[in-house]
Amino acid sequence: MTNQIDEHTVSDPGVMDWSVLDALKAMQRPGRPDIRKTLMTSYLGSIPALMESAKAAVSAADGNALRNSAHSMKSSSTAIGALLFGKTCAELELLGKNNTLEAAPALLERAEKLLAETCAALSKALEM
Repeated sequence: MTNQIDEHTVSDPGVMDWSVLDALKAMQRPGRPDIRKTLMTSYLGSIPALMESAKAAVSAADGNALRNSAHSMKSSSTAIGALLFGKTCAELELLGKNNTLEAAPALLERAEKLLAETCAALSKALEM
């Protein structure tokens, strides 16, 4: 991975705010693994299970479970610069918190699409 992530290498540069990950360079310690690469790898490893939890919560009409999984997805996504997906997760979290799940299936479908785009962008960045 280069020192600056080239946002023009991804198909949809709007899905990621690469400056969030680039800002983490200041925390990088010499001789240690690239903190950005570590975070992206961890995110890609953990986010699918959270999405599955959100899908199960919507299927079961369990607002509390949706709130919890959406909150976790929102937090980790925002931390790495997946702001569009994070915003969608915040909307899901609010639906779960209010236990108003009528719009949840459509919003979850949008979240799944954004997550796929986000994961593709991160995977491509890891290959660089």
